[in-house]
Amino acid sequence: MSARFSPTTTDAPSIVGMVLSGGGARGFAHIGTLQAMERHDLQVEVWAGTSIGAILAALSAAGYRADDLLELARSVSWRDVLDVSLRAGMIKGERLHALLAEHLPERFEDLDRRLAVTCTDIESGEEIVLTSGDLVKAVRASACFPGAFEPVTHLGRTLADGGICNNLPVDALATLNADVTIASDVTPPRRAAYHAPDDDSRPWWERVVATVTLEQRTPMAAVSLRATDIMMRLLTDSQYVHHPADLRIVHELPTARVEAFWELEAIVEAGEREAERVLAANAEWVARLARRGDAVDRAVH
Repeated sequence: MSARFSPTTTDAPSIVGMVLSGGGARGFAHIGTLQAMERHDLQVEVWAGTSIGAILAALSAAGYRADDLLELARSVSWRDVLDVSLRAGMIKGERLHALLAEHLPERFEDLDRRLAVTCTDIESGEEIVLTSGDLVKAVRASACFPGAFEPVTHLGRTLADGGICNNLPVDALATLNADVTIASDVTPPRRAAYHAPDDDSRPWWERVVATVTLEQRTPMAAVSLRATDIMMRLLTDSQYVHHPADLRIVHELPTARVEAFWELEAIVEAGEREAERVLAANAEWVARLARRGDAVDRAVH
């Protein structure tokens, strides 16, 4: 933890920013983190996120509380957001777009709280931070998991998952003037057990569809996804050295895979436990920040 937030500061109430990383189904741990933060009266003024973290951050910025997010996650089947293009062999993302449009306002400017969403321009390789304009398209683009979802054309760019460049975009909070930052990180761990997929007797086309929709891993997909996990963790840790948060909650979740959407309840519970452990270990800092949140409320009202 850095020393930017001190009990002796006498300036105006700090702007607290929360960043939620990408990580597929592992991102359900963010819901547990937010449950724990609400229990400790920690208030967030600005949000940032990438991939599934962008979805949850956008919903939070729209006014959803942690329990609202959990109920929404329970009500949505993973298959509800899948529309496989057999021609392209990828998920088109139109159902995901419709789901987001149902629960989010059209534009960033219509949110209750400010939000930064990160994407990757897959032609230039640049990290793109979006804070205004078409909200649904931005969030959809940020959640375009590479190799599964088709990229999105937006603002003259071809955009995909923000986690390709930066899976924990703490630096995006700087665009929103956050001066206290909290990060919930579900980036897959560098170390994890590798299990080769079992033999599958289903017809080849059923195996292809199951692989594209991330419902199973072929031997090739298993190695590819594990390699992606390792590279993402190394890159995330390297970038974090240069852009640290004041408090980082790291969810190892060693047995939870990015496609394990059926493990919602267990992942949320694990996220809540880890967040409670970290918050308890920093109890004095958390209490000061909660009191600072009360000051913000008084200043606003």
